[in-house]
Amino acid sequence: YWLDDYGFTNAFESSQGEGVKIAIIDTGIDSNHPSLRGVVVGGTDMSGLGSSDGQTPVGTNSYHGTMVASIAAGHGESEILGAAPKAELLSVSIAFGIEGLDTDSQIADGIIWAVDNGAKVINLSLTRNSVSWPESWDRAFLHAFENDVVIVAAAGNRSEGTEQVSAPASIPGVISVAGLDKNGAPSQNFSTSGFSIGVTAPAEDLIGAFPGGEYRMWSGTSGATPIVSGMVALIRSMYPEMNAANVVNRVINSATRDGFTGYSTSYGHGVIDANQA
Repeated sequence: YWLDDYGFTNAFESSQGEGVKIAIIDTGIDSNHPSLRGVVVGGTDMSGLGSSDGQTPVGTNSYHGTMVASIAAGHGESEILGAAPKAELLSVSIAFGIEGLDTDSQIADGIIWAVDNGAKVINLSLTRNSVSWPESWDRAFLHAFENDVVIVAAAGNRSEGTEQVSAPASIPGVISVAGLDKNGAPSQNFSTSGFSIGVTAPAEDLIGAFPGGEYRMWSGTSGATPIVSGMVALIRSMYPEMNAANVVNRVINSATRDGFTGYSTSYGHGVIDANQA
C-alpha cells in the first residue's frame, strides 16, 4: 500500500535508485532470497559470528536485516518491490543480544567500513534506548558526514520500551524516522515521539522478505527507516551532484504537513512524499 500512498509508484518513473549503494548495518542479509538476488554487491561481518561477506544472518532476531533490506531495495522478482528497487546493497552484519559482544563498537566499525566502501546512504534500523551515545560513534558518524553520506535511523518503538527518540536517531545530522499506521496517523505501538524526529513514514502492515525464501508481515520503525533510506537513494540517483546536506533538506522540505504547522513531536517535519522529493 505504501508504494502508492507515499508517492513511490510515481517517483519510479523518474528514478529507481540506480547507481546508489545503501549500507544495511543490521543482522546480515540473506542474499539468496528471491527478492534480493543480485541486489547485495558487497559486505562484511563485524560480529565475528557470520561470513566474511556479511550475508549470513547472525545474533538475536537474525531475520531482521533481511527484512530491512527487502523494504529498502527488494527488486520485485518475487512478491516484494522495495523503495529503491534498482539500488545496490552493502550488508554489514552485527550481532545483537550476544553476551560479550560490544554492539556499539560493531556499529561504529560498520559505519566506517560502509563509508570506505562506497555507501551513499546508511540505514540504521536499531536503537540504544538511550538518548546518549558512545565516543566511538562521534568518530564514525563524523566520518560519514565528512564523506557526503546520508544516515537514516529508526526513532524506536514504544512496544519495545523506547519511550523517547534514542540514539542513533538523536544524533544531529541523522534523519530520524518515526512511524505511521496504515491510516497515516502516528503509530501508537510502533513508533515514539520526540524533538529530533526528522520525518514520518509507514510503519505498520509491512511485508518483508524472511530468510529461507519466506515472507512475513511486520511493523515498526525498523521498517519505516529503509523506506526513507530508499527514498534518499532515489534522490541521490536522480541528482548525483547534490550533496548530503541538500539531500536531507529535500527529504524534510518535501514532507507533507496536513493537520499541523511548524514542527510536531509526533510527525517531525512531516510525512514523506517520494514523488515530491
